[in-house]
Amino acid sequence: MKISVANAVLGILSGIKINKIADKKVKTTLMNDYLHLRKIVKPALDDKNEIAQKFQSDWRDEFVAVETLRREGKPVVGHKEFLEAEADANKAIFALFDKDAEASPKAVSLDSFLVACKGDDLTFEQIATLEEGGIIKV
Repeated sequence: MKISVANAVLGILSGIKINKIADKKVKTTLMNDYLHLRKIVKPALDDKNEIAQKFQSDWRDEFVAVETLRREGKPVVGHKEFLEAEADANKAIFALFDKDAEASPKAVSLDSFLVACKGDDLTFEQIATLEEGGIIKV
């Protein structure tokens, strides 16, 4: 599974109120899956934060100027080195999340999941992401 998919699954699961799930088996499975995927994603998130902090530290003065231009909707002109460094940093971050990771979540059935998460606002895309991530089986 791509780390980006695992990260998307974590984002969805983190919004589910686990204490409202009555089915103990579903609750335990989802909690274990969440913790398992979190261990996979955490190093990539830590590396991403390190890259971002280093970039912002190295380009502190120009960072503020470029962000101000962007916020105001003005063209970013005269900051070629900054933009190249920013593109490199973004490419490095993308590569972190594009890696495959060994993930072995224990899926719950879609019906069990929907009953367990009754009351939570889930979209079709979130259900598809959870299925892609192996959290639910259709």
